[in-house]
Amino acid sequence: MLGSETAALLQHREYEVVEAVWPPDHQVKHLCLDITNAEAVKELIDWARPEILFNCSAYTDVDGAETQEDLAREINGRGVGNLAQVCRDGNIFLVHVSTDYVFDGKGNCPYKPNETTSPQTAYGRSKLAGEEAIQSTFGADTNWLIVRTSWLFGRAGKNFVDTILKLAAELSSLKVVHDQIGCPTYAVDLAVCLADLAEKQVGGIYHFCNPPSCSWYDLAREAITKAGIDCQVSPCGSDEYPRPAKRPSYSVLDCRSTFEKLGWTARPWQEALAEHLNQDQS
Repeated sequence: MLGSETAALLQHREYEVVEAVWPPDHQVKHLCLDITNAEAVKELIDWARPEILFNCSAYTDVDGAETQEDLAREINGRGVGNLAQVCRDGNIFLVHVSTDYVFDGKGNCPYKPNETTSPQTAYGRSKLAGEEAIQSTFGADTNWLIVRTSWLFGRAGKNFVDTILKLAAELSSLKVVHDQIGCPTYAVDLAVCLADLAEKQVGGIYHFCNPPSCSWYDLAREAITKAGIDCQVSPCGSDEYPRPAKRPSYSVLDCRSTFEKLGWTARPWQEALAEHLNQDQS
């Protein structure tokens, strides 16, 4: 979802882009790269010799990670460490995407980039391991950028918006949790953020999402209304839908330092959602 948008944007800006995917997809003409294979990572990077490496790959099954934490850590932790090593050795600027799940989700004020991390899920721990691998590999070198995001939706890949619209088209009523608060993020807008920060060689940890904060219920209701689907949406508590991985009750990210570096502020998620739905219909 994010990789395809980022690649398309960079190509539009007339960069030479080399795309790699995993697992192998014979339907698309991309190179294949398993980032957990350090030798394969080095071989591809030595061949491509990029100035910037965007890592949009991840193990993202939040519930699955509870029983597959070793696999999640292998991809989100050690795999990221492999990328960091070749980037440090080759003086390549590394852009990596992380998540709001590195925080405990128990706060009531937007999380700043420098706040203490305390992941409560296996997925969150695996993503934090990736952040730590980057920082320990580069040391004092700041030739890296980590952007944490949340509630990502876009044209490619599984996401909440498309899932809820599919359910709404099949059912006459839905219940959606209202006691989990965060910020939706449009993949198109996040791609622009990553590209702009990379072009400016902004190093360190930053946050990006589309304002303002909302609940999953708010997002679902807005999506269903905008799509013109006749389905009644009702709010419910998280206890009605227990999941293997506990969801953060509050995971709003403070993006002010990011917007200062960018020189622009992300549009409201409602506006981004409308664009997403219009693209789906076109």
